[in-house]
Amino acid sequence: MKWDFCHHLLLQIEMLRGDISHQELSDRLGDITERCLARYIANKGYLTEGEFREVAKALKIDAHVLACAWASSLGLHISGKDAVGKMVRKAHQRWRQHSRVAKNSVPSHPSPLAVIRAKYAARLPRKTPPLQFGAHYCHRKPRSPRESRARFARAYQMLVDSVHGGMSAADIGALRGISASRARQLMICVAYTWAMSEKLDLSGRSVPFKNEAKFVKNLYAGLQFFAQQRFDDLALQDKTKTPASTRTSIG
Repeated sequence: MKWDFCHHLLLQIEMLRGDISHQELSDRLGDITERCLARYIANKGYLTEGEFREVAKALKIDAHVLACAWASSLGLHISGKDAVGKMVRKAHQRWRQHSRVAKNSVPSHPSPLAVIRAKYAARLPRKTPPLQFGAHYCHRKPRSPRESRARFARAYQMLVDSVHGGMSAADIGALRGISASRARQLMICVAYTWAMSEKLDLSGRSVPFKNEAKFVKNLYAGLQFFAQQRFDDLALQDKTKTPASTRTSIG
């Protein structure tokens, strides 16, 4: 437990939270920082220096103070002006050494398909719009307009099956005799083409991943657990002091 950087950061956040409620802390962190912090606590991603500073800002304390408190709780001595950078780098190094997902590709934001499902599904028409793939599509030479429209229509129907039908890329590809990765590639291409025509942003960093709602929920469950621990400790201290004071007054 001593070298569990995530656990100790969670503990420091709770200790320094003060009179800030969990709901207010959530609002101050914002969707992006909250998600990154939750992923870090869940050991699904690492915390950057910028994200750490956003956490300190949400707590209304200096980032240097939070970094030193975090280091001290781990038995580490951090000196100098760059305490934040040093601590974040140590935590990142520790995460890379022990995380099972550190060497895997963990996306920093959801795919365009996930963004459309979460934010723009109601705007995605089931009927194929009059669009076509441009010359940039898959870095190939431009095709005839009729052929480009036909290719777009086929890929667009795959996107509709994914967004409105809830089908997986594997099932969509199987129905058309192509691999899941090829089906996904085509759907992403057509998603961007459609989004550009609608002037929609598919970066969607605030859109949660499939399981990230659970990460955020666990983040605040952890904070509440530490809060209850503090209350229990205070109650125990008060309980041990009360008999002593009672005996003094009687004597």
